[in-house]
Amino acid sequence: MGSYPRKREKKQLMQMAASLSQAPVKREERREIPSVHAPFASAGLSADKPDHAVPSEEAKKEATEEHNLQIKNLVLQHVKLTLDGKSKGDLCTKPSESKKTHFREERASNLKIPPRMPYSDWHKGRTAAVCSEHFDRLLQDYPEFHNCKCCLAAFILERGVFDSDGQPCEKYEVVAVGTGSSCCSGWLCFNGCVVHDCHAIVIARRALRRFLFKQLLLLFSDDLKCKERSIYKVTSGSCLLKLKPKIFLHLYTTNAPKGAAQCTLMKSPRSSYFSQKLQCHVKGSLIPSASVYPSFWGACVCCMSDSDKLSRWAVTGLQGALLSHFIEPLCITTVVLGDSSHRFKKVSDTINKRLGVELVDQLPPPFGKHEMIFFSGETVGPQKCSSQCQKLSLNWCLGDFSIEVLDSTTGCTIEGSPFISGPGYSSRLCKRAFYMAFCKIAEMNHRQDLLDLSTYRDAKTAAHLYQSTKAMVNEQFMAIGAGPWNSKQMVDMFEQYSKV
Repeated sequence: MGSYPRKREKKQLMQMAASLSQAPVKREERREIPSVHAPFASAGLSADKPDHAVPSEEAKKEATEEHNLQIKNLVLQHVKLTLDGKSKGDLCTKPSESKKTHFREERASNLKIPPRMPYSDWHKGRTAAVCSEHFDRLLQDYPEFHNCKCCLAAFILERGVFDSDGQPCEKYEVVAVGTGSSCCSGWLCFNGCVVHDCHAIVIARRALRRFLFKQLLLLFSDDLKCKERSIYKVTSGSCLLKLKPKIFLHLYTTNAPKGAAQCTLMKSPRSSYFSQKLQCHVKGSLIPSASVYPSFWGACVCCMSDSDKLSRWAVTGLQGALLSHFIEPLCITTVVLGDSSHRFKKVSDTINKRLGVELVDQLPPPFGKHEMIFFSGETVGPQKCSSQCQKLSLNWCLGDFSIEVLDSTTGCTIEGSPFISGPGYSSRLCKRAFYMAFCKIAEMNHRQDLLDLSTYRDAKTAAHLYQSTKAMVNEQFMAIGAGPWNSKQMVDMFEQYSKV
């Protein structure tokens, strides 16, 4: 912001303070999913109107005083520091100069918006406030699930836009939400209808993938207005879709990622050993993946830790194998941690540096090693989860009519969930729902080669560049002594219902 005139800077900061304390969202900016989504009603990809209408004055008054003060203090403190010329600057881990130059050139390429300034204190405060306000709005009619906020993760889309005065600014929008702190403890499900891992970051990522499927439905529709509303664009010389300019993805989580990153925050002698190892959740315990027998993780639920998944997503992207047929890798720009006790640098080093630098030159385009910028942010939820919400997992993505509530011990929707896909209680985030969305997009994109694939696993393995990149990451983990990545390959062998 230092490149802007002082008067304009003051005006923007005051506007930001007002927007964060009130958290208004213009009605015309809310995207309503078009009727082209109707075929996914049975899979949970319904076309219902989004459930984030402007809250009433009465609802605003019901917001807790502590929450309002927290948001106001975060913003006003930054306003005072900046207007006094005493901004604390960037408290993030900084990428290399070559990467910063590349990012700045790429971000300045299309829109006539100045290159984005480095992220600073205002970013982590705004990210936490936007996520907190949005979660409270989603749970307005379901207070019995509000305590699930203690284990919250959300993805925020930042867009470079112009304000009403024609000045460049950033718009923050929550596009995916997930809560949860456990995973299934029983046997693996092989029909694609169960969500095995219900930890908040994993659920938020699955909700993000659901959001990305919807964006492709917009782009491939026949309606020009729908195409314009998609975050993706077609580029010449590439068969993969690219994000439109000035769009960045951020992750907020109330808890430090479980696994290696969480071990770095502990002081016991064993923590340094485990911080180097791949770890997985097995029947409620987090243990090194090398300690799990192949015969066990081939039949029982064993889920890799959040830290391990974040390290791999920094290379493969968040989109997964199915979406890799259509879009370029989508990586996280910043991560705001709600409970890292201001030791976010250790978490950053664990996630970003554990794979080393040798892997970079071997990766096939368009894949690369992306360094996430970590912040120590504010905790927005309760410190402890109630017994009622302890085994529940909530999910939502932009365009969904309401939240879906899962029982994390079964991986299926509970009976009292505001959203239920069908009589089988399978989640809208399960593998089968994603497979149905994938087939619909392949049909709209006239990809007969993808439609001819007989199983979900075939569709995943056909994304050759993605699979080779993932294999290289797994091999690198083995090379540095972190241990094996336990894959659940047999759970992907199911077909579409129409082929069963």
